[in-house]
Amino acid sequence: MKKFLLLTFLFCYSLMNAQISFEKGYFISNDNKKTECYIKNVDWNYNPIEFKYKINIEDSNVKTETIANVKEFGINDNNTYQRAKVNIDISSSELERLSVNKNPDWKEDLIFLKVLVKGDTSLYQYVNPEMTRFFYETKNSQLEQLVYKEYFDQESTPRTAIENNYYRQQLLNNVKSENITDNDIKRVIYKRESLMKYFLKYNNVSTKEIENTITSANKSIYLLKVTAGVGFSSISIDATGGYSDVQYDKKTILRMGLEGELILPFNKNKWSLFVNPTYEQYEDQQDFGLANNRNNGGKTDYSSEVKYSSIVVPVGARYYFFLNNTSKIFINAGYTLNIGGKFKYTAVLLNFDSNPTGSFFTGLGYNFKNKLSAEVRANVRKDLINGHSSFVGNYKSLDVVLAYTIF
Repeated sequence: MKKFLLLTFLFCYSLMNAQISFEKGYFISNDNKKTECYIKNVDWNYNPIEFKYKINIEDSNVKTETIANVKEFGINDNNTYQRAKVNIDISSSELERLSVNKNPDWKEDLIFLKVLVKGDTSLYQYVNPEMTRFFYETKNSQLEQLVYKEYFDQESTPRTAIENNYYRQQLLNNVKSENITDNDIKRVIYKRESLMKYFLKYNNVSTKEIENTITSANKSIYLLKVTAGVGFSSISIDATGGYSDVQYDKKTILRMGLEGELILPFNKNKWSLFVNPTYEQYEDQQDFGLANNRNNGGKTDYSSEVKYSSIVVPVGARYYFFLNNTSKIFINAGYTLNIGGKFKYTAVLLNFDSNPTGSFFTGLGYNFKNKLSAEVRANVRKDLINGHSSFVGNYKSLDVVLAYTIF
């Protein structure tokens, strides 16, 4: 199993290095020169300050441009960033760090803004690990932040978090038309989807186009699968106090379960989270030696039996490597929970039950059209015996998991 883990790591490392995805794009430099090129599209979760590119797709020379030299860049017309020097509110939204001041804590900064809606009135987004901010621009007003801030009310006991929703007043003053009602503004929340719908409606985009735009911008994918496979499993008992260690047979056990997968809406849908409840069961009998004082210190063989069953729930993260439009390879890793797991060990003068612990796992697999997949999953040894100082129950399993997507 250690060899499998090492080979998996080396394979994925080389594959990640080979998977540099450069896509048709452009950038505009400080002197307004537009350069057609191929940009490495990592589908940024946070607004970048630089990007990698090459002029021709066959080039081995990869260059880097930064926010200091570039006014705008984009990839395939659906991932556009514009540079702007803005006043941005850097107030914390973490409950323990909320301010008692309702006014924004302004700071001037040079940032790339992601274009969400482009038109007579445009909407932009800025995201970093600590904040999400939205900006807007109209023909009659300059680019500025839509103001939303949570803060503590000093007069309330206990202190209560309240909201400064000044962005609604900004919309009322500057982004209001005949097809926009006061209720439309009241319903807008400071979230990407809600603001995009509002700005698209203001720009007279049809309801159908709005829904299509929001769907393409919100690319989370939910999948439910049935899984089946086999586990190549074994149990061993490490014992002290005169008992001998016992190695039980390697068995092929059937595994049936379900898997729910959430493919995340960034980095080109390469990341996902999954949970895979599965039932497993193992039983075996073996002889073991017990020290016998009547036998000149020798050992007498006795029969022993192990019974293990559990609903195991692997919970983990998965990363995909796209081979083409229909095929992809994936790796995953996570932790397996034991729900209602039971282990029974029976031997001479011994008869006790235990609740197994969980364990870590890693896997390597192949997926076809998000419909069929096959995976080899290696599980780190888990202890089947808790709370007994004289015995350790080792459970090892290498699983082959097949999955079919229901919807």
